[in-house]
Amino acid sequence: MISVIIFAIPLCVFAAAEDLALLSSNVRFSTNKFLEGKFIKIYATVINNGDKDLKGVVKFFDNGVQIQSDQPVSVIAKKGDDVFVDFSPATGAHKIKVVLTPFDGKTDNPANNVVEKEISVQADTDRDGIANAEDADDDNDGVIDTSDAFLLDKNESVDSDGDGIGNNKDKDDDNDGVEDSSDAFPLDATESLDTDKDDIGNNADLDDDGDGVTDILEIKNGTDPLKADTDGDGANDKEDKWPLDPTKSRDFDNDGQPDVIDQDADDDGIPKNLDVNDTNLGPIINVTSNNKPIGKFFTTGKMLDFDAGGTSDPDGTIKSIEFTFDGEKTLAQQLMVSTLTSGSHLLTVKAFDDKGESRASMYTIYAVPPVIFWLSLLAILLLLTLAIFLFFSYSNRRKSAKH
Repeated sequence: MISVIIFAIPLCVFAAAEDLALLSSNVRFSTNKFLEGKFIKIYATVINNGDKDLKGVVKFFDNGVQIQSDQPVSVIAKKGDDVFVDFSPATGAHKIKVVLTPFDGKTDNPANNVVEKEISVQADTDRDGIANAEDADDDNDGVIDTSDAFLLDKNESVDSDGDGIGNNKDKDDDNDGVEDSSDAFPLDATESLDTDKDDIGNNADLDDDGDGVTDILEIKNGTDPLKADTDGDGANDKEDKWPLDPTKSRDFDNDGQPDVIDQDADDDGIPKNLDVNDTNLGPIINVTSNNKPIGKFFTTGKMLDFDAGGTSDPDGTIKSIEFTFDGEKTLAQQLMVSTLTSGSHLLTVKAFDDKGESRASMYTIYAVPPVIFWLSLLAILLLLTLAIFLFFSYSNRRKSAKH
């Protein structure tokens, strides 16, 4: 009996003692999904098991490092008091430790003053609220992870040469020894130059300088395959009859004389000093009237249709045609004259080509009344008949005179 009383005394004393308690169930988090970059709250509820109001502090630790400052508690007897801290954990495993320290710890039970919990924080590189393990684009750079060489770097996604340096930072993306700033094909290790800017690298291009002469032929001729105008005289090698002589260049009419000294370089019959463009063949005018070649005589009152559609340009195109009939100009390919009056009329046809050069042809036509026309025709026929009669009469007299 005595022993029972002896063992009961400490229990009674302990039950009546002053005690602040922190239980594992009273430590909780604001979320069950822990993501990198997201703030969470850690809550702790301190219980007062005694009959007297008590005070203390609660400390929160992450892997041994205190989170924020001490959190004071003041707990009414038989009640509880809540405290919390904000926490933004890094990716990985975390051991969270919460320690309660009563101000008066003489009769406090230390067995219920510490709670430890472990959490795992998932990576969320782009901070979009989706863990990388579930996110199709971890760094939110617009490139799906399966095609992204740098899953966690939003500034990089491509590594063309596989050197571990993204193309945005890599000075030589294709690792061909030519820095991107000087490389016409920074992503093609087989090409770096494009002399003629035709988007075909020099290694694959058969005409590097784009002058119309293949590289092989240029080497054979002694001209520079990387320079369209080898002698620098203003004419590219294909057009230059003397590609290695800067004093000579084109020979438009192929007469053996350089254009610079040829007095009629286009051989159109117009001297150099009078020709608008001495290396351009002007228009060739072709005009018909009522679908026939233009004649000189027409009857009055007749409608005429002048058509210059047959006009052409040997080395270009016709841009416009101008008719001038008795001083009145018409810019068109065809000209209609509704009523032709008696007398002479002047028709001028002028054609302009795509290089600004023009040619003109002039036609003088005569219009007579129908009666006069037919009388004139009859007179001509009578004169012709008389001439034939006189010819045969003369011939018969000569034959008679011989006999």
